[in-house]
Amino acid sequence: MKSFPAFGILFGARNRLGELRALLESNSGLPGPRSNLELGYAFASAVAGMRLQEWQWGFLMDAAGASAAKAPENTPAVYVVFCALLALGALYGNGLPRPRRRAALAALKTAASDPRWRVREACAMALQQIGEQDPQALRAIVTEWMDGASFLEMRAVAAGLAHPPILDKEMTAFSLETSRRILSALSRADPGARRQESFKVLRQGMGYALSVFVAHGPVEGFTVMRKIAAVRDHDLAWIIRENLKKKRLSEEFSKEARQVALILEEANP
Repeated sequence: MKSFPAFGILFGARNRLGELRALLESNSGLPGPRSNLELGYAFASAVAGMRLQEWQWGFLMDAAGASAAKAPENTPAVYVVFCALLALGALYGNGLPRPRRRAALAALKTAASDPRWRVREACAMALQQIGEQDPQALRAIVTEWMDGASFLEMRAVAAGLAHPPILDKEMTAFSLETSRRILSALSRADPGARRQESFKVLRQGMGYALSVFVAHGPVEGFTVMRKIAAVRDHDLAWIIRENLKKKRLSEEFSKEARQVALILEEANP
């Protein structure tokens, strides 16, 4: 990866923030199918090691909260939003003062329901960074968010937890229980809710996240899958089928996967 030592220089000088924004935008890879993830993580890592002044914090918060009108999807401008949200996640578990922690979480929760998919993805990736640094903090965040969570907030939670580096035994068990709650919420959705884009986004997310958790906790995980597979619900059935296609289950746990598939076909022919 190309090195950008200018992060410390540009973000450390109030009169050079415009240059910093220009650097991020010009190297964003947007418009295009894939933004520059490596650069985004490099920026977040550089910021996490700084003791931020109020004007630096203000820059991050303003950038993270830029609207779709100011930073449309698939433009260099939205990439700055993406980078700022990643930085908030990196900062959260690195000694961020409590008032700023609250502000960072509020920004991330807002991003979880943003109409721009890259902003929603940045929220999930920021949660992953929190989990890498402070697993207990991530569990507390998820517990708080899940109380009355919207479909898009639940999607952010699922994607944030589906991160192998954080899935030790405790986090895997927590993630499987959270998945059970999400799947239960999906099963209770009425036909009108199921036609909403947010429902479809959550369903798509659970179409891969569950297999990540099951692969790390197969005993508990396949118990959850068998119970869900036995429910007569076409959306839950779709989620189970999609997860069974993943090599992490179909190849590593072929016997267990076949058992779930049989239960699924009996309940949802």
